[in-house]
Amino acid sequence: MPSTDAQLSTIANWIDSAALSETPLQAHREFNGKIPISEHEGPVESVGGISATRRAAAWAFAYHVQVVENDGKWRVQIVPYFQGPDSHSIPPQVPDVSDFGVETWTALSAKVCSHFGKARLHHLLFERKVGKVRDHAILAAQSYLTLAGTWEKELDKGECLNIALRLARSVGNHDLANNVVTAMLTLATNVIASDAHKPGAATQILGPLIGERVPPKALQGLLDAAIDRYDSPFVKAQFFSLKLRLNKGDGARSGIYSDLVQMWLDAAAKATGLVRAGHLKAALQQAQASAVPHLIDRAASSLQTLRNEDLGLKSFSASSAVSREEFESYLKPVVDCTDWQQALLHFAFTYGPATGSIENTRKRAAEYAKHSVLADLATMELIGSDGLPRFSPQSDAEIEEVRLTRQESFTLQHMAPLLAIALHRIAETHGVPTEEDLTSFFAQGMLTDAELASSIARCFIRYWSGDTEGAAFTIAPKVETLARNLVLALDAGVYKLQRNEKPGQYPGLGYLLGVLRTKDMDESWYRSILTICGNPAGGWNLRNEIAHGFIPAAGSPAAALLFQCVIYLWSLGAKPQNVDAEVETGGEQA
Repeated sequence: MPSTDAQLSTIANWIDSAALSETPLQAHREFNGKIPISEHEGPVESVGGISATRRAAAWAFAYHVQVVENDGKWRVQIVPYFQGPDSHSIPPQVPDVSDFGVETWTALSAKVCSHFGKARLHHLLFERKVGKVRDHAILAAQSYLTLAGTWEKELDKGECLNIALRLARSVGNHDLANNVVTAMLTLATNVIASDAHKPGAATQILGPLIGERVPPKALQGLLDAAIDRYDSPFVKAQFFSLKLRLNKGDGARSGIYSDLVQMWLDAAAKATGLVRAGHLKAALQQAQASAVPHLIDRAASSLQTLRNEDLGLKSFSASSAVSREEFESYLKPVVDCTDWQQALLHFAFTYGPATGSIENTRKRAAEYAKHSVLADLATMELIGSDGLPRFSPQSDAEIEEVRLTRQESFTLQHMAPLLAIALHRIAETHGVPTEEDLTSFFAQGMLTDAELASSIARCFIRYWSGDTEGAAFTIAPKVETLARNLVLALDAGVYKLQRNEKPGQYPGLGYLLGVLRTKDMDESWYRSILTICGNPAGGWNLRNEIAHGFIPAAGSPAAALLFQCVIYLWSLGAKPQNVDAEVETGGEQA
């Protein structure tokens, strides 16, 4: 070799000196400090030399060695500390190291005395498949096993033992593997029994042992001891998860799930506010994973008992004022009409969708995201009126949906009272039409027969007679009725297809609106109806809340929003003679 024996001896001494450190991090830092990182870049030439020898030695201790799980199988990985998008890495991938570099590693493995040096160098030579490959794996595993006893921290000990076990298993040395397993069980026992709170070290050891073809019998007791040892429900849950992986039988898993659900319920009983809600949600998630009906019922009933006051949530309100002149100007579209029929159409199309245009919504949502970076970093969980989790955005698309719906809901808070007054002003200005006249008007539409038109007419009469609650409760189902009729009128076939595939069930309003969106329904109106009636991502969900009994009383703003949805959907299949050109254009959007 071109490099001198004295140079190799010096480097070996550096390695053995670094091995006297208390942690592997300190050891690697000390050795890497002998050869600056500026010397890492570049190839190791086949001609060798002092610089090439130093570079090859520096590389050996610059790799990251880690044990990872993939599809339930544990593997050792040796990866460079830097990998670029063009496949360039520092150090190079182990198979790409030149022969001179391998010769340097081989020479150093014979000179070092520390198990720190022998473990790394023989591991690299095994990975590179140099000489007697099996011998390198065994020597590396033996050194890792011994090295584990020299480090100060349990996590470092566990990492060495995990690597040793994988190497011993890779070459079929069962006696060495059994020795490593014994050391791992001893370490896990000591960690769990110690006064120090180090659950991470225990899971680091027990997880890979569960992945053994024949897991040690002592694992069951160690997992139970860990569950009893630690107080945090999040830590306990990790050991329960390992216990579920260890036990494959349905009977055993059912009992484990029962204990896990009860653990979260007990933790919730000791907590308050949002922490309590989070624990109850975890209990429900685990109950659902178990697919055991009585566990699901127990967890769901506990979560449903939550109310806003239990969560410690605060309600905020704000108000705004407009001048009388501006307010009357807002009402002019329905006041200046020639009759109530035209006023109803302007109520929908002149004011437009109550949530505003989708373009404005996106603009406001983008502005909010720009100035509220922290809001998107926090985990979000939307709770329904039943106290159960309703929506938790996971993907970027779902987060964006929450942003849009939030802005639409803000707009609804402003628009709903104004629309309610506008609807009242129609009757005040043009008189309350008779039920027969209203029925005749709505019967003009292709989506309504005489019976449906009469039912819609009675809803308007209730509103104008002061029974806004009755009007809201009875008009709400008509939104879905008209959406379904429109799907059928467009010959989409979804309704009939759903009934054939799921007898006795109906496609929901959200699904029907989705079909209409594919048929070119105006996006702003689509989102308005969805957010008003049934958007789980933070919408008002009036249709769903009313249907499931979570709105004990509905006022005129809620009713007015639903009436606007009904008029819009009805108009998509109507061509009344007294609709002016502007309104006709708006009514042909789907």
